[in-house]
Amino acid sequence: MSDSSTRIPQFSKTSIGYVIGMVVCAIFIFTIDSMLPQGVSVGEAYALLVLLGLMSKDKRLIIGGAIVGTILTLEGFYISSPGVELWITESNRALAILIIWLIVVFALTQLRFLEEQKESEKIKTAYNLLKQETQFLQLNQAIAVLSNTNDSVEDVLRQSMQTICDYTDWPVAHLYIRDGDSDLLSPSKIWIFNNTNQFEVFRQITETTKFVPGVGLPGRVLANTKAAWIQDVTKDPNFPRARLAEKIGLKAGFAFPILIGPKVVAVMEFFSEHAMELDNKLINVMENIGYLLGRVFERDHAGLKKGEYEDHLRRLYVRMKAVREHETSAGNERRTAEGIHEELR
Repeated sequence: MSDSSTRIPQFSKTSIGYVIGMVVCAIFIFTIDSMLPQGVSVGEAYALLVLLGLMSKDKRLIIGGAIVGTILTLEGFYISSPGVELWITESNRALAILIIWLIVVFALTQLRFLEEQKESEKIKTAYNLLKQETQFLQLNQAIAVLSNTNDSVEDVLRQSMQTICDYTDWPVAHLYIRDGDSDLLSPSKIWIFNNTNQFEVFRQITETTKFVPGVGLPGRVLANTKAAWIQDVTKDPNFPRARLAEKIGLKAGFAFPILIGPKVVAVMEFFSEHAMELDNKLINVMENIGYLLGRVFERDHAGLKKGEYEDHLRRLYVRMKAVREHETSAGNERRTAEGIHEELR
C-alpha cells in the first residue's frame, strides 16, 4: 500500500486545461525570445504563466508557472544572439525574473483572499442553515404548545395559522375541513390575512368552493395525504381559482394535511404574492405540524365521546335513583320490577 505522501499530485480537468494553455504560451514566448538579441528580453511575458495559474485557482500552477518562466528566461540568455554589453543583458533578465516573482506574490495573495472569501461564504451558509433549523425547531415547539392547550379547536387552528404566516411571511392562510367520512373538503371561516380588503374577493369565492380528491391544491393533499406545493398558481392547470388568484396577485401556494392516523381531517393552505421554488425542508416541517394539529381534532373528538358517555351515565343514575325510590315504597314491588325491565330495554 503506497503512502499518501508519495502520491502523484492530481489535477482536475479544468487545471489540466490551464496546464496545456501554459505550455503553449511558454513555447510561444520562448520562441520569440530566442529570436531576439540578448539585450532585448521578453522574460516579463512569462508572467502570463503565473496569471494562468491564478485563473485556475491552483497554487501549484502559480508557483510552477513562475519556475518555468524563470528557467526559460535564463535559458534565453544562452540561445539569444549577443549584441549588447553583458551587464545590460543580465540586468534585463534579472528584471524579468523579478517581475515574474512579484506577480507570484500578488497571485498568491489574491488566491489566499479568494480562499478566505470562499470559507467565509461557507461559514455564512452554515450559519443560515443553522438559523433556519433553529427557526424550524421553534416553529414546531410553538405549534406543539398550541396543540396541547385547552383552547377551542378553532382558536388553536387560527393561532397556528398565524404562527406559520409569521414564520413564512406569506399573507394568506385558510382551512378546509373534511365532511365527516366523505371525500369532500368544505371551506371554513378560518382565515389569516395581512390585508383583508385586498383578498376579500378571493375569500368570498373560496368560501363557496368545495374540493374532491385530486382537484385543486386542497384536493391534491386529500388524495395523496401529503403536502403539496405550487410555484405559481396562475400557471397551474389544476387550480380552479387561478384566474381570481392572478387578479389579486397571488402566486405561490402550498398546503398540508391535518391527520388523525392515516385519515385527512382538514387541509391548511397558504399563499404568497410571489412565485417561489419548492422548499422541501419547509414542506417536511409542515407535514410534521399536520400530525401535531391532528391531535387537536382527535382530542376534541374524544371530548365529544366522553361528554356523550357522561350524559348517558347521568341519565342512567337518574333512572336507578327512581328505581330505588320505588323499592322503598310499599306495594310497588311488581311495578318496580317492570320499571327496571323497561329502563334497561
